[in-house]
Amino acid sequence: MKLCILVQVYNEFEPLEELAKSLMEQTLKPIKTIFIDDGSPDQRVLEEIKRLSEKYGELNIEPLVMPKKDEPNLDTIGRGLKKAWLSIKDTDIDYLSIIDTDTRPSKHYYYKMIDILEKNPDYACASGVLVVKTEDDEYEEEINIGAKVGRKDARGAGKVIKTSFLKTIDLDDFPEVAWDTWINTKAKIRKFKAPQVDDTHFYTSRPTTRVVKKDLHRNGRLTYLFGYNPILLLMKVVLARTGGLTLLKGYFQARKNKWRLKDKEVRDYFGWKFFLHF
Repeated sequence: MKLCILVQVYNEFEPLEELAKSLMEQTLKPIKTIFIDDGSPDQRVLEEIKRLSEKYGELNIEPLVMPKKDEPNLDTIGRGLKKAWLSIKDTDIDYLSIIDTDTRPSKHYYYKMIDILEKNPDYACASGVLVVKTEDDEYEEEINIGAKVGRKDARGAGKVIKTSFLKTIDLDDFPEVAWDTWINTKAKIRKFKAPQVDDTHFYTSRPTTRVVKKDLHRNGRLTYLFGYNPILLLMKVVLARTGGLTLLKGYFQARKNKWRLKDKEVRDYFGWKFFLHF
């Protein structure tokens, strides 16, 4: 099975070699690795990608450089992902995985994930469990509302997607934002599954930004973007606890600016149709 890995990079060139080393240790290595430089103003990012492409030739590393921007903007990261997908869409690659610069898959991660996907034709994508490594401890994060109520969906970084599934989606539907919630939702609409696999892990050196106040604001904006119905919005506010107000502020800001996903199929899903899929 042929695997391509997309690495999302913005100014973080220091961790790239450790990431490349972890990919070299995989029992199933990618046949192509695309480092998406999402507009980094620091030229050392591209220099490091080029250096690694020469040092780790087996990974077939290629840079994909997006227009420069002064600060990271997660609202437009989907542009780089879509461009990378277009570059491999007509090839014979079977699986696509998206990871971050601080992601470290366990040694057999891709072998296990693809084996699971091969054995389950009703899976469109899947991911392992994210383990946050701190200096003192390791702990597993609950990654979303669904996980808190027993519904564990594949998360963004570490997700492995069947390219045969991606090819069924209209290119106009690909979002500007990251594909995490979007691709899981597209799978469910089409009666496929997008699970988290509990006995397979990947690691990060820092907690996800869900715990950061700034990200709670963005989470609220995304809640409006995806068209969450009032009950789902209330659930998110309650589960955010003290961050609920920040989440609401983000929601109403997006509503004021009329920031909506173009993909009506996904917006409709998060309306009342959501409860039919649960």
